[in-house]
Amino acid sequence: MTAVQAFCVLLAIFALGEIVAEKTQAILSATLVIAVVLLIAFWCGLPADIFNTAQVTGIANVLIGILIASMGTMIDFPELKRQWKTVVVSLVCVICGVALIVIVCPLIMGHDMAIAGAPIFAGANTAALLMTSALTEKGLADLSSFVILVLVVQNFVGIPVASILLRKDARKFLEDKANIALYAHGDTAVAAGEAKRKPLQLPAMFNKPSVKLLKLGVVAALSQFCAGLTNGAIHFFVFALLFGILFSELGFLEKSILPQTESNGMIVFTTTVIIFTNLANTTPQQLIDMLVPLILLLVVGVVGVGVAGIILSKVLHMAPGMAISLGLTCTFGFPTTMFIPKEVANAMASNEEERMAIENYMLPKMVTAGFVTVTISSVLIAGVVVKML
Repeated sequence: MTAVQAFCVLLAIFALGEIVAEKTQAILSATLVIAVVLLIAFWCGLPADIFNTAQVTGIANVLIGILIASMGTMIDFPELKRQWKTVVVSLVCVICGVALIVIVCPLIMGHDMAIAGAPIFAGANTAALLMTSALTEKGLADLSSFVILVLVVQNFVGIPVASILLRKDARKFLEDKANIALYAHGDTAVAAGEAKRKPLQLPAMFNKPSVKLLKLGVVAALSQFCAGLTNGAIHFFVFALLFGILFSELGFLEKSILPQTESNGMIVFTTTVIIFTNLANTTPQQLIDMLVPLILLLVVGVVGVGVAGIILSKVLHMAPGMAISLGLTCTFGFPTTMFIPKEVANAMASNEEERMAIENYMLPKMVTAGFVTVTISSVLIAGVVVKML
């Protein structure tokens, strides 16, 4: 197989994953589809070295820092401030879920397997990238398959639980007619004033895709340098996320910059497919052996989120179902965080006014929570937990 042929095969599998995810409203995630198709393909004779043949391994490792730095530019601080209860609940819930996994699971399923899977419960491909890379460096590449298994299966746990809880919450929500009057027309507040020029904002002449990609590269390189200064005590990915946030606030990086570089598709493709490199060596028996630890890890994680959600719901005067659902966004992330509230609103409302009220009540909270858990906490948690291997 030539490099171009191998690259096309990977592109085709990636495209299939995105198409299926869109058609199923992310119930079958792109990650799940890619993993299943690749696994079957490897068992049917797809060359194990297809990633190296396609020349994606090296470039993906270079682009990961750029991708994570760009994630930092997506943070909308005014919205996070407005949704502060959502931020607190989702962050604490996911931390408690991972903490319970780290405490309980090593006693039953082995230390390395539990630690490898724990940060993946916090969501995001970036956490999986970090863990699979660390496992390979420490000679534990076999556990990468377990990492991928957690990543692709947790959707089937989080989505139905969140959907059931939100439906119960919607039923109670509709019982109070004041809620409908309050949320039916959404938030009409509009931010006033012109945006001020930021300290490190470059002149308009530098507003070009190539320059924006260069700036992301500079931030990624600075992140790697700073990680080296700490001798790896603080992971490169953590610096990349934090510096992405910092330089976005200072104006050096534009908000949501990655699509503006006109290289978004290629960067996401290469950094996604590289997660699955170790599937080539995964056998059916290994998958069967991982099922019990997988179920145990996910159950323990959901219990941790549930307990934290119930406690926080009482402290912050929030519906328990909503609080737990905010924490569970770590298991599915965007765009499912958008789809579930819409589906709940359509299912529970008896008229358009009720539908709009439920959607306006749930949608901002779920989307914000998914951003906090998957985009922010997963990288930070993975950066901490990886030191326990």
